Amino acid sequence: MLGRERGRAPMYQIDGLVTGDRATEGVTAQDAWRDWCNDVHGEFGIDFYTKSYRGRVMRQRTSTYQLVSWTGESEYVRREARGIRRDPRGHYELFVPLRDQLHVGSDSVDRALRVGEMALVPIDAPFHVAHADGAAALTLLIPFERVDQRLGLISPRGQRIVGRKGLPGVTRALLVSLIRERDNLSGADFDSVCDRIVDLFCLAAAGDEQMPSSSGGTAVLDAVRRYVREHVTDPDLSVAAMSAAIGWSPRYIQAVLAREGTTATELIRRERLDLARTRLSCPTFASQSIADVAASVGFSSPSAFSSAFRQHFGTSPREVRRCI
Repeated sequence: MLGRERGRAPMYQIDGLVTGDRATEGVTAQDAWRDWCNDVHGEFGIDFYTKSYRGRVMRQRTSTYQLVSWTGESEYVRREARGIRRDPRGHYELFVPLRDQLHVGSDSVDRALRVGEMALVPIDAPFHVAHADGAAALTLLIPFERVDQRLGLISPRGQRIVGRKGLPGVTRALLVSLIRERDNLSGADFDSVCDRIVDLFCLAAAGDEQMPSSSGGTAVLDAVRRYVREHVTDPDLSVAAMSAAIGWSPRYIQAVLAREGTTATELIRRERLDLARTRLSCPTFASQSIADVAASVGFSSPSAFSSAFRQHFGTSPREVRRCI
């Protein structure tokens, strides 16, 4: 087991853990790994696929940042709502795969994160991470405010993924250099480089959001459409609500929709009009007035509803109602 504490500066420390076939200090390898991860990251559920888990992890830390480098056998790690309630942490985790890929996502979205890419995930929202045997990665723990101040976020905090070239490549190189130079750093050195890493990542994230990738954008688009269909009657349906639920920022969602030639407002309006036409033509809703149907799908003004309906379908709500 690694457990050295080196004080190059008062607040800079290095520690870690190695697990193998034998019990680690009287506990199983799985329990030792789970306890170490929960202590560092917050309460997680971990599914292992071997009886004795082989893993190696090292941490560099100050009172502000923590950088964890790790490799291990396959596992499925999940941060659930009950764990967040019991053990809130208030930070982001920046996942950087070094060997093989990580699967990072939420209930509605899963993304294969390849070597060269990075994913920023808020620790106090449900998510999961999974990987195969032999995967290796870095994870930088960043206080919420360090990112939010740079990106101008208030709420919600969603997952952000950036690509391989340009600023992401520079950011990754700096992270790797922190590992290589770990024994030659002070606390001030470590924090200063981590500040630059956060600056660069935020610049890369802001740039990537203007040009969503085809594969990532398709997954987000599917999640947005599914969320809108499931919540179309909710009067508070908005981009902010979608962002909180599916884990991407409002700006990224709008960029994905813009690439498809639409907006969140237009998507919501179309779904509401489609549902209204279904209800107007259904005998089950025959007792409801047109105004009631309009209100039930989120239109507060009957005249605005009629105008939007005619523009969308080329006919009036009243004409559709007559066909029942």
